[in-house]
Amino acid sequence: MTKQIVKRGNIIVTILVIFSIFLISINNVSFSYAQGNGDPHTITPKFKLLGLGETNGEMLNTSSIMFTVPDETWNLTNIELHFSGIQSRREIKDIETEPVGGLLLYKSRKGMGVQIIITEPTEIYSAQIYGYESSPITTTTVFFQIKGYDSLLNIPNETIYGSTQVNISSDIKWHIQNFSTPVFLNPGNYYLVMNGTNMLPQEGGRYYWANNNDPENPNLHISEWDKDLLIWTQGVTGEPFLYKLDQKIIGQFYPEEINMTADIDGVSFPISDGGVPGTGFLNKSKNFAPSDLNMTIPIKINNSINLIFNVSYKFNLKTHLMCDGLGIIKGDSNIWILTPKIERFYDYQSTQFIYPKSWYNFTVFQKIGSIWENKTLDVYLDENTLTIPNNTINDDDKWMITANSPNIDFNLNLPVLEWEPGQELQFSVNTPMIDGNLTFFFINSLGFGYDEPIEIKNVASEETLFSYMIPSNAREGSYTIIIYWNNNTDAGIQSQVFEVIDPPIPFTIDPIWIVSGVIIAIAGTTAGVLSYRTLKKYRDKKVEEKEKIFNKCMDVFNLDYIIVSNKKSGLNVYQQKFGEKDIDAAMISGFLQAIHSFGIELIKVEDSSQTIKLEYKDSIIIMTEFVNLRLILIMKEHPSSNFLYSLEDLAYDIYKYYGNFIDEFNGDIKPFKSIENLLKQHLNTSITYPIKLFKIEKLEKVRISPSERVYINKAISFMKRNTTDYFYLKSIIHERECNPKDLEVIFRLQDKHIIQIQE
Repeated sequence: MTKQIVKRGNIIVTILVIFSIFLISINNVSFSYAQGNGDPHTITPKFKLLGLGETNGEMLNTSSIMFTVPDETWNLTNIELHFSGIQSRREIKDIETEPVGGLLLYKSRKGMGVQIIITEPTEIYSAQIYGYESSPITTTTVFFQIKGYDSLLNIPNETIYGSTQVNISSDIKWHIQNFSTPVFLNPGNYYLVMNGTNMLPQEGGRYYWANNNDPENPNLHISEWDKDLLIWTQGVTGEPFLYKLDQKIIGQFYPEEINMTADIDGVSFPISDGGVPGTGFLNKSKNFAPSDLNMTIPIKINNSINLIFNVSYKFNLKTHLMCDGLGIIKGDSNIWILTPKIERFYDYQSTQFIYPKSWYNFTVFQKIGSIWENKTLDVYLDENTLTIPNNTINDDDKWMITANSPNIDFNLNLPVLEWEPGQELQFSVNTPMIDGNLTFFFINSLGFGYDEPIEIKNVASEETLFSYMIPSNAREGSYTIIIYWNNNTDAGIQSQVFEVIDPPIPFTIDPIWIVSGVIIAIAGTTAGVLSYRTLKKYRDKKVEEKEKIFNKCMDVFNLDYIIVSNKKSGLNVYQQKFGEKDIDAAMISGFLQAIHSFGIELIKVEDSSQTIKLEYKDSIIIMTEFVNLRLILIMKEHPSSNFLYSLEDLAYDIYKYYGNFIDEFNGDIKPFKSIENLLKQHLNTSITYPIKLFKIEKLEKVRISPSERVYINKAISFMKRNTTDYFYLKSIIHERECNPKDLEVIFRLQDKHIIQIQE
C-alpha cells in the first residue's frame, strides 16, 4: 500500500512543485460560505394560561357564606352578594349564668323577680332559670311569669304578658320554663317573676333560684314579695337572678342601620341597603387569596343580634395554569405547541392564553375520546388573546394549541474563517433582546456533533462571547457553528461555516539565494506530505467506517418503537416494539397527526421527503414523511446523521412496495407484516432480536478463536442465569461499549453458524 502511494506521488511531483512555487508568490486567500439554518432544534418551555371561573348560587336561612375553591391557586376577583329576609335568628340569649348565691321562695317569701331589658321588638318562647326544689310540691300553683315594670320603684307591676306553671326539680341545674305561645314584647323593661303568692301558710314548698353577687349585668334590679305588706319591695341592683331567654327579635333590618359587614379575607366591607327592609347588596372587585380552600365569609353587625338571611351570590375567580410546551426552532417559521389540561370546576369557565403579537397561524385541537378534533372555529382570537370559551370545556379536557412565529434575526460574528486543529475558536453573538438563551452547537466535517449542545448561556448582555477548543486531531474540512436563540415565546437561528486546515509547512531558507534547493526540497517534501496525507486519509476512512459501525449499533440499541401510518388519516398500518417501554402507538401517531394538521409543513414538494426531530421529555421522536406515509421512530437519544439518511431510504422503499396498500387501507394490517424485512435491511434491527446458541457438541467441531470463546461463555452464562435458551446482543455487550470489534466477532460467529438470530 505504501509503495503505491509513493509511486503515485512521484508521478505528479513536478506539477505540485510548479503549483507550490506559484502559491509562494501570492497572498493567502480566505473563503466565506453562505449561512445555513441547520436541523430543527426543540425546546420545552412552560407556558402560563389564565383560567377564569364564575359560580352562582343561593343560600337560605344562613348567617354566613361558605364556598369551596378547587385549590390554593384560585383567587377571587369579584364578589357580588344580594341579601333578602335579613332578620334575627331565634336564639338562646345568656343574661346571667354564673351561680354564686341564691334565694328561696317559700311561705315567708312568696315571690321574687329580676328585671328584663328589651331593646328590639322581641318574641320570648321560654326562659331558663338555675335552681332546684328542696321539699315536696305545694298544693297551690307556683307560676313563672313575665310581668310589666314599675319604673318608679323598679318593681313588677300587675300586667302579666306570659305565664306558665313553674318547672323545677330537685336537681340543681338549668330548668326550662316554656310559654304556651310566644310572648311578644316591645322595647322596654319587664320583670321575670317566680310567683308563689297563692301559697298557704302551712305549705312547706321551697324553691331555690340562684343569683350572682358579681354579675355581668350589675344594673339589673331584683325584687321580693313582702308577705306582711303584700307588696313587692323596692328594686335593688347588684345581685341579679340567673336566667337565659329563648327569643327572637321581630322585624327585618336595613343593613346600614345595624352596620352589617362582610368579612372577606380579614377585611370588613359594608353591606349597602336595598330598596326595602331586610334587603341589601355588596359588589366588590379585588384580588382575594383565600387562606383556606373551604372559605367562609362571616356576616357581622354592631350588636349582639344573631342574624339570619337569604343570599344569592356570584363569585368570579381566576387561576394561573402552567402547561407543558414544545418549541421547534426551524428558522423560517418556528413552531410552538401548548398541551394544557383544563378541568371544569364551575358552571361558567373559560381559559385564556396571552400570546405575543408576532405569533400567527393558530390551530386548536380538543381530545374527544381518542380523537383530536379541530376546535379552531370554536375559540376566540383577538389582538393578543386566545380564549377557550365555556361551552367547549368538558371535565378533564386535553387540548393542543399550535402557532408559528417568525425567525428572530441576530448576528453571529466569526471574523476568521480558517482555523487549525488545536486552536481556540472564538466568536461573538449580538442578540435581539436581553432575556433569553443562546445554545451553541458545533458540527464537524462528517456532520457529527449535533446531538448535544456545546454550551447554553443565559443572555446577560447584548454581545455574548463564545470560545471552543478545536480538537487537535480534527481533520481538514468544512465545520459549522450553529447558534439558537430563544426565550419562552420567540426564537431564531444563525449558523456559520468555516474551514479547518492543516498548519502550513514553514520555510526558513531564503528562496532568492537557493531557488534550486528549494525546488528539490519542495519536491521531496511534497511527495512525503502527499504520502502522509494519503495515509492519513486512509486511516481517517478506517476511523470513519468504525464510527459508522458504532453509530449504527448504538442507533438500533436506542430504538424503542417504530410506527408506519397513513399520512392523511393518521391510522397505523405497522408498528414494532424494540425497547422495554410500553407506548400507546395510536396516541403518538394521533399527536403527530394533530401537529401536522396544525400547520407544520414537512413536505415542500409532493414526491420528496424531509425528516424532523422532536425532543419531548425523555424521548426523541423522529418523523419522516414520504408521499402518503409517515414513518415515526421513538428513541432514547439522538440518532447519528447516517441513521437519518437510512430513514429516508427506508421510507422510499416502504412507499415503493406498500404505497398502494396504504392508500387502500381498510383496517387489515396483514399485508404490512413484511415491512419488518425492510427494517432489517435498512436499519439492521435484527441485532435486537433473540439469539440462539447451537449445542455445545457442535461447537467442538468448529474452530473457535479465544475472542469468540469469550462471547460464547458470556452467552451461556446469561442463559443459565435467566433460564432461557436464547440471549440478546445487549446482554453480552454493554450498550455504551458498542465496539466495532465486538460486532465483528458476533458476525463471525453468525457466519460460522455458531449463533443464529431468531427473526
